[in-house]
Amino acid sequence: INNEGPIDYRDPDTFFRRTYLTQGLKNLVGNVMQRLSGTGKGEGVIQLQTPFGGGKTHSLLALYHTLKNKDKVSHIDVVKQILKENNLKEIPDAKIAVFVGTHMDPIKGKTPWGEIAYQLGCYDLVKEHDKNKVSPGKANINRILKQNQPVLILIDELLEYVVKASGVTVGEGTLRGQIVNAFIQELTDAVASLDKCVLVISLPSSTLEYDETATQVLMRLQHVAGRRETIYTPVEGVEVYEI
Repeated sequence: INNEGPIDYRDPDTFFRRTYLTQGLKNLVGNVMQRLSGTGKGEGVIQLQTPFGGGKTHSLLALYHTLKNKDKVSHIDVVKQILKENNLKEIPDAKIAVFVGTHMDPIKGKTPWGEIAYQLGCYDLVKEHDKNKVSPGKANINRILKQNQPVLILIDELLEYVVKASGVTVGEGTLRGQIVNAFIQELTDAVASLDKCVLVISLPSSTLEYDETATQVLMRLQHVAGRRETIYTPVEGVEVYEI
């Protein structure tokens, strides 16, 4: 997003030429395009759930490049195949907002709601909420998303950010509480209520890599988001060998 890193990830044509699109990944891209096209098909809230190295971030990159660089990827055979399988004539136009938990600073940086609103050009609507690190509520989130749809929101490494947010005091609680107990529920509810809005969140499928606190946070995130979401697994079984 900042145009930094290896060319394999920055350049959409190179990315797709070097990516083996698994069936799960093709289903994911097709689902998102269906929803953003307003066909009445496709899930609005999606969780990517795999162990470490299971293709979560790669899947988010595939979505990002498909929607952000539609003119550069529409000629690629596998993209044309996905469009055909989903009875779509073209890649839909959509705005994209991205939040990467490992990149963001919970103390000096913007909150998830502040960063998403900023990227969508609606920061003034949540400016005070962002500064005070208090979730803006479903009505404000709905207003931001509704006036920007079709809109795709990609959230990567959310667990890592929430663990860091545990150390940020907000009133009598913490920023972690604002995210887990308020924002994620408000965001998923708002997304689910709109026809041309998709939220994709990446979470690890197991807690073996984390301590007890992180494990509790992950279980809570899975529970809150799970009320609205569909879980996608980008890589299945023997596809690992093809990759």
